[in-house]
Amino acid sequence: MLPVGTDGLAFLASSQRIDVRTPAARAPRVSRTSAGQHALSIAAGSLSACAAAAWARPRKAGCRKGFRAGFVALRAEDAEDDLSITAATDTRVVKRELNDRQQQFWEMLEEDFEEDVVPEFGRENLLRVYEFIKYCKYEKEIPELPELQEIDPEFFPGLTAKPWWNVEELDNPEWVEKVVAGLPYVQGELADLLEDNEEYLISDSVKNEVMGGGWSGFRLRRLGAWLSRNCELFPKTVQLLKQSDVPLAMRGVIVARQVPGTGVQPHSDGRNFFLTAHFGLSVPPDCAITVGGEERPWKEDDCIVFDTSFMHSTRNDSDEDRFVLVLDFWHPDLTIPEREALEWIYDFRNKFEQGKIKYVPKLPDGFWETLYVYSAWGGAYTEENVQKEPIGPDTLGGFKLGSF
Repeated sequence: MLPVGTDGLAFLASSQRIDVRTPAARAPRVSRTSAGQHALSIAAGSLSACAAAAWARPRKAGCRKGFRAGFVALRAEDAEDDLSITAATDTRVVKRELNDRQQQFWEMLEEDFEEDVVPEFGRENLLRVYEFIKYCKYEKEIPELPELQEIDPEFFPGLTAKPWWNVEELDNPEWVEKVVAGLPYVQGELADLLEDNEEYLISDSVKNEVMGGGWSGFRLRRLGAWLSRNCELFPKTVQLLKQSDVPLAMRGVIVARQVPGTGVQPHSDGRNFFLTAHFGLSVPPDCAITVGGEERPWKEDDCIVFDTSFMHSTRNDSDEDRFVLVLDFWHPDLTIPEREALEWIYDFRNKFEQGKIKYVPKLPDGFWETLYVYSAWGGAYTEENVQKEPIGPDTLGGFKLGSF
């Protein structure tokens, strides 16, 4: 199944949010001022439009391609009465299109992208980003994916796809070594929190059928920003991550807990342009994570790296809590311009959702030229072309319109 309760560009059809990180110097223009009470209205959309329908979608190895061309298969009972449906035995096929609000989002984003991002990095260095946008808008069919990888529609082309990664395969593995060396600081701050205020540790955790009731997470970073209140309880951890130059991606930094006898159900996070590292803080026996059909144990005082766009699940069959530090970081195949562009895109999406960017309709081609022609400063109404007349049917404000 596709992600449940995760954050992503996935707001263009169902109900999902996303996390982004963007350098302030390249933040999207916020001159389109607050949308007030509409601030969270677009959270009802989701680029992962089939998150809810994914349960019903036929899945066989090597047979995904037929369902990728901007369509999603739904069971008859899952389809809305007002959807455009083509009958197909016991399955209905619904064409996926952007609604008005989604079209507004992409119209503004692409306009600002051309003005803010392209001049800095060059169009030739962003070709894969343009292709990524086409997938997100349902304009391009997602290619056949490896078995157990689920991406829809936030697919970034040309990236190595495999469930498990070795640290040595990363473009800069030194940051992993630095974090591992500093894990005693993280473990110490975690122990203090458990002793002083254990309930606070699970105060902002996701609870749903996938994550279950046994998983909880204490977030240090979300939506590209460090959460100051939480970071105050993990100051050495935050300092460690910043000094280690971790290439943090557009999701979060979490201290995650799995209580005994529980597990996370199989799911995909639905995006392939970042990888995830789990650093073992406290790992009892009989604990493991399965990614892409392969199960591996966590390593205490060490790190494992995997791709969460592959189906993954966890289990804790011990009688102790399991704790890991979760870091999402950019896929090593991404270039620097591509990482910066993705940060910008997801930051723009966050601001749009929060109402900090308000939709302004795009002016038609030639608008300003036409306005100039018909305006006083363009010569349309001059003393030579108008004459003072009594107000009548052919006058406007006491001035008769001249012929031109």
